[in-house]
Amino acid sequence: MTKHSKKTNIGIRHFRAAVALAQEQSFTRAADSLGIVPSALTETIKQLEADCGLRLFNREARPVTPTEAGEEFLAGARRVLSDFEMALDDLRRVGGIERGAVKVAAAPSVVLFHLAPALSAFHAAHPAIEVTVYDDIAERIGALVLDRVVDFGLAERWHETDQLDYEPFQVDPFVLVCHRDHKLAGRAEVDLAEIPAADVIALDESTGIGKRIAAAPEIPPEFRRGTLRTHGTIAQLTLISQGMGVALMPKLAASVIQSPQIRHVGLRDLSLKRTLCIITRSRRSLSPAAERLLACLRPLGSPASP
Repeated sequence: MTKHSKKTNIGIRHFRAAVALAQEQSFTRAADSLGIVPSALTETIKQLEADCGLRLFNREARPVTPTEAGEEFLAGARRVLSDFEMALDDLRRVGGIERGAVKVAAAPSVVLFHLAPALSAFHAAHPAIEVTVYDDIAERIGALVLDRVVDFGLAERWHETDQLDYEPFQVDPFVLVCHRDHKLAGRAEVDLAEIPAADVIALDESTGIGKRIAAAPEIPPEFRRGTLRTHGTIAQLTLISQGMGVALMPKLAASVIQSPQIRHVGLRDLSLKRTLCIITRSRRSLSPAAERLLACLRPLGSPASP
C-alpha cells in the first residue's frame, strides 16, 4: 500500500494545470492558455500524478481525456480553484483594492434585455472589476453553475437538483413569430388552429424552450415534428427573417434579432410562459463583486408578470 506523506509540493498551479488540460484536451493548447511551454505542463501533471499515486489523464487518447480517477479529482480541483479565487478577491478588497472578477452565464435574450443594462450600471460603479459573460442554453448554463465555472446563471430551470437554487427573475410569454409578409403577420392575436402546421419551424428539445414546447399539451404534435428543424432560436429567427416559416417562442427570445422583417403575434389560446431564474449554487455565498452585479440586475426583472 502506498503511504503518502503530509508534506507535499503540490499547489494551486498543479490544480490549474489539470483543469486547463481537461478543458483544452491538448497539452499544447492547455500550455498556451496557461502561458507556459508544453514540457513544463507535462512535468506539472507528472508531479501531481506521482504525489497522488494515480494516473489522472489518458495521454495516448486524442484528444487527451481524464481517467475515471481524474474526473473525480477535477470536480474537487474546480471547487478548490473557485474558492481560492474568491478568497483572493475578498483579501484584495480588505486591503482597499477594488478589484476582482465575476463570471456569469445567461441565455442570449437575458444578455440583451437585462444583463447588458445591468453591466452598464455595474461598470460605472466598479470599473476595475472584470466580468466574463457566457451565453448558452439552459442545460449548459446550469452545468456551468454546478461546475463553478461561473458565479451565477440566468436561464430557465433545467436541472432538478438540491445543489442549485432558482430565484424567479423574469416571466416571458410565448408568441407566434413570422415574416412580415406572412398572412398572419397583421393580426394582433391568433389561435393555434389558424397556424399552418407546414409553416412551423420546429425547435430541438435539447433547449429549454424546446423542452417547454414539447411538454405543452395545447400545442399540436405536428408543430413539434416540422420538416424544418433547428437547434436554437437564433437559427429559427434567421430563417423566419428570410420568409422560410414561423415559430412559437418566448417574446424576449423572439426579440434578440432586431429585424424589420420579423413580426410578433399574440397567441389567444396559449398561456404558455417560461420563467427565467437567477441560478446559484445552494449553500454557497457569492463573492461581494457577484452580489453587487446581482444588485444591479434584480430591479430589471419582472418575476410575477410578463
